[in-house]
Amino acid sequence: MGSENSVNNYISISDSSDTDDYPNSDPTSYFRNISLEYFVAEPFEMLTKHAEFKNLCLENGNPEAHYIEGLLQYFVHKEKHKGLFHLRQSATLNNTNGMYLYDLLMLALGHYPKGKKYLDKLQWKENLSTSDHCWERVKISLSSIPDIIFQDQYYVNMVNLKPGRKCDPNNMAKVCKHCYYSKRLKQFVEFALFNN
Repeated sequence: MGSENSVNNYISISDSSDTDDYPNSDPTSYFRNISLEYFVAEPFEMLTKHAEFKNLCLENGNPEAHYIEGLLQYFVHKEKHKGLFHLRQSATLNNTNGMYLYDLLMLALGHYPKGKKYLDKLQWKENLSTSDHCWERVKISLSSIPDIIFQDQYYVNMVNLKPGRKCDPNNMAKVCKHCYYSKRLKQFVEFALFNN
């Protein structure tokens, strides 16, 4: 997914020679704003090889770092509350991946109003492309995590959130306020069920 050199090209704040060359550099801003795109696709890398870098980004409020930490806490460490906290932080900081996954988990856990509220922030009623892109990126992130545990509660809440009678449950391109949330949760449940 990228060269090892590109992954390791971040500033080590313990090495003062790096910051002396740039007297106006602000480590807080750097770690908050640095793109973690590589790690969004490979979050497991931050658990095993780059934990210190991840922690620096988390300490400085990097939204992608909160998304990655949310994935790791929820799906790897099985710390549901910690994972949801970090995903909510990511969503609050307007990270669309974090917002989307937090929404899906809220729906899957039966917190329908909260899940719908955050999904609506992605403006799916105007255009589905943001939601579609988020789902594709979230699938990539989740695919890199071994043994995602499927919870029966996900399936129960998917059934409870069934679409309206006039809606085609298999047509993802055609959605309305009666079926959008159900269809998005169905995608997640099927992914969690069949990608263990």
